[in-house]
Amino acid sequence: MSTIFSCVRSSNNTRHLIRRAKRALSSNSNSNSGSGTTTKDQRHPLSIGYVAGLQSTPSSNPSNGATWTMFDEAYEILQQVDPQVLLEFETNMWEQDRMKFVHSTKEISVIDLYQLPRHGELKYGKAIRSLIFNARPNLIQSSIEVEYRGDESSKVLWGKPPPLVGLTATHLGGLALSVPLWLACRNNRNQKIQDDKSKPRALVLGAGGCTIPSVLKSSGCNVIAIEPSHDVRHAALRYFGAGTADADIELLPGYGEEYLKRKLDKVDILIIDAEDGQSAPPQSMKKGSFWREAVVPSLNADAVVAVNVIANPDTERMEFKHLVAEAMPSHDVWCCEVPSVAEVSNRHCILFATPSSLPSSSVEGKNDGNIM
Repeated sequence: MSTIFSCVRSSNNTRHLIRRAKRALSSNSNSNSGSGTTTKDQRHPLSIGYVAGLQSTPSSNPSNGATWTMFDEAYEILQQVDPQVLLEFETNMWEQDRMKFVHSTKEISVIDLYQLPRHGELKYGKAIRSLIFNARPNLIQSSIEVEYRGDESSKVLWGKPPPLVGLTATHLGGLALSVPLWLACRNNRNQKIQDDKSKPRALVLGAGGCTIPSVLKSSGCNVIAIEPSHDVRHAALRYFGAGTADADIELLPGYGEEYLKRKLDKVDILIIDAEDGQSAPPQSMKKGSFWREAVVPSLNADAVVAVNVIANPDTERMEFKHLVAEAMPSHDVWCCEVPSVAEVSNRHCILFATPSSLPSSSVEGKNDGNIM
């Protein structure tokens, strides 16, 4: 959940269609007459939530000409717009950027970005499928590669890490580095994985589209993933491969804090990829009590923790790092900077807590906080 998704707003034709939608909204709002227009295309537009987000997030992009300040207001008014305007917006996304809406609710959109020639047909090829929270359309929550066949059917390439570069890239595939770090600790103790019961037990708080859980599963982990949003869980199961027989992960509803407080079986790998709309991790997970009373009791002694962090690198990040180190004195706590190729700000990093028994030589750059 971090990557800027700006391809659509870079298109002049797209901006033109947004202006058309705004004029239609203004006209409908003033006349209070509803849509009242016969459309040429009877399809239901899938872009309502996404466009509402584009028109209600001026703080994320002051130049986007946002009309409203509240997402709910934008979404409600868009219900009154002639659907043809939004369908033309979607057609433009396809013709200009090879982007296609696959699924949407008020909360989320699932969008495919095809890797095709600009004038190519949808036959055989690949696409990057992205899960986006509509209220924050400039951010990608999850992304995964999809393979298309000639009949327009598709196959999610389950278990592959998300792309690190490109318009739909995300650096959060780096959270899966927790697996080789855990294995390095086991190897250091001459402990081998001999059967299914000895496989690492991984817990992901903030499953999203289950991209990271899929990488963990393909790396040999037994995976439990927690996701509070019904819409996101449905998208993960239906459009990101989490519901297939090959997935074999346990996707559960609820909040991470509540799950940890239930004090169930301890885990070997804990990944926190959660946010509250303002920060990552959420403020509730930046409290010492959460780490002392919920996290630490849930971990095996040689567990590895990885956290998606978005914070000021000079103040908030250092405070959070110190807080985790105090709660986990038997672990080394360090930050992995994001590779420059990912093109994200220095507010982003991945924080790791690894057993102090893990030799520094196992992780290049561990001592200076940068392993990439």
